[in-house]
Amino acid sequence: MLKRKIEICRAHPVLVATAAGAMVGAANAILLEAGGLWHGNSTGVLSLFIPAAHAPRAGQSDAMQTALLLLIEFAGNVVGFSLLFAVPVAVFVGIRRVFASQKRTASPEERP
Repeated sequence: MLKRKIEICRAHPVLVATAAGAMVGAANAILLEAGGLWHGNSTGVLSLFIPAAHAPRAGQSDAMQTALLLLIEFAGNVVGFSLLFAVPVAVFVGIRRVFASQKRTASPEERP
């Protein structure tokens, strides 16, 4: 099973880096929200749900706006970290493939 996972990592390094970045981004968003709620500071959006639910003029739009902010923050973290992890790997793989193709075309007698 470990051998299969290593084969997947070698066959699709950019996808593996993207998945790792998405997981780190999701964990970062969850930790930011939990920390903001736990400490009562403004690092998270979840603390906005409490005044929206108990305010005298609280309506559905307040809760929906807070949920939209939470969705944007979560999606932004996931996409941002995915790109942050995938772009350097993609550049490295692209450079490696360019130089590997030049090596193959330069010496045809070394082909298998």
